[in-house]
Amino acid sequence: MNKRIHKDFFWLHIKKSAGMSTRKLLLPHYKEVDRGKKPKNFIQATPEEYNDILNNYRIVLGEYQFKRALFAKKYLYPDNWNSIPSFAFSRQPVDRCISMFYYLYYKKSFIRKLKSLKYLKNNKKIGFSISYDFDIFLELVENAHFESQSIFSPFGLHFTTHTAPMFNDVTNFEGDILLTKIYRLEDLNEGINQVFEMCGLNHDIQNNMNEFRNKNKNKKRGNYTPNKSQIKKIEIIYKQDFELYENADKALYN
Repeated sequence: MNKRIHKDFFWLHIKKSAGMSTRKLLLPHYKEVDRGKKPKNFIQATPEEYNDILNNYRIVLGEYQFKRALFAKKYLYPDNWNSIPSFAFSRQPVDRCISMFYYLYYKKSFIRKLKSLKYLKNNKKIGFSISYDFDIFLELVENAHFESQSIFSPFGLHFTTHTAPMFNDVTNFEGDILLTKIYRLEDLNEGINQVFEMCGLNHDIQNNMNEFRNKNKNKKRGNYTPNKSQIKKIEIIYKQDFELYENADKALYN
């Protein structure tokens, strides 16, 4: 489809895994486009814009909605995928799930709507404890990714994409990992520096990660700690994501 890519890497943004910080650290080698008000689609774009477009949850990909690395390999970079360093950052799944909960669900206005809609299959009402709300959130995540036949159910594409397991997005239909590298999120600086080195880019990242985390921290996030049964459910929903996290690039620890 394209003879040359403006940049020499491909970053797959896993939602609720420091996307804003990563974009800033990748500049100026990562081309950003409008992802909100007038989001671009691939047919309108130049190759250097493909990456950011694919990282936009608003872009619908049909059967590849949760197979974005495979979509990139098959449709965006079919001639040179294997020569592009490709990578993503894996966030510890329980921590990521708590972040999702506060960002997508807790303190959101549609919690009140749920009371009247009585969405839950067991017709339970929403409780007043944060633990009970977290139970309901996990039930909705299960519904979105194991029961619903629509990417827009139960609460729209924003909810579905931001709660999607990482494993699906980085593998093909046979379960083979398609990315060159998967790093742990806490190794953000080191991972980006390694990618830049692989690309021959003379651009070392020396930023203070605490500064980035504080600047991009979700102000709505609280400090809830899931109980044992909730952690067990997270381990079931995101089983393969735990494996990705545990097996993330060992080279950084040698």
